[in-house]
Amino acid sequence: MHKDFYLFRHGETDYNQQRRWQGQGVNLGLNANGVAQVQNLAEKLRDKKIEVIYSSPLKRAVQTAQAVAKINNAPIKILDDLIEGSLGDCEGAFRDDVAKKYPEIWDIWYGDNDIMDVRWPNGESKLEVQQRMVRAFDLMALSPEKVIGVASHGAAMRYFLLKFGYGPHKMANTALFHLVFEDGKWSLLESNL
Repeated sequence: MHKDFYLFRHGETDYNQQRRWQGQGVNLGLNANGVAQVQNLAEKLRDKKIEVIYSSPLKRAVQTAQAVAKINNAPIKILDDLIEGSLGDCEGAFRDDVAKKYPEIWDIWYGDNDIMDVRWPNGESKLEVQQRMVRAFDLMALSPEKVIGVASHGAAMRYFLLKFGYGPHKMANTALFHLVFEDGKWSLLESNL
């Protein structure tokens, strides 16, 4: 059976604009620019015939899912495994401060490498984030719908997409990816459509 998945990152929040990390522990809604971004994203997805949208429980993802759901007349289901990676003690901190305080972790976290056990103090490892996202996608693949939207977060998406050889790119707000599940296999077709 062929299933299409449209995976997208949430729109901008004030913390994104201020270059501060949110992670799982900061639960902000979208700012005005973020609202405009998700309207543009929703327009991109208007003709995809999305039947259901799975979303992280965090406000920024839910608000993004709501904009896409409205234009597609699709229900939203919350799936906890789609939540952003835990950035531990670095949540709420400015990106530049994190880079200065933890330069070795920073280089591995964002570097072009396959080191998956790196983590911020008291946070999840890249591998833990990836495994959680894989579990979520395998669960969604069991749903009866054939066209599925997925609202998630930058780090969660980044380390999930490493499974497909995409990365370790930083994710722009409302970054969009098209994945296909067919004959028990996942593939990444295109990004930012």
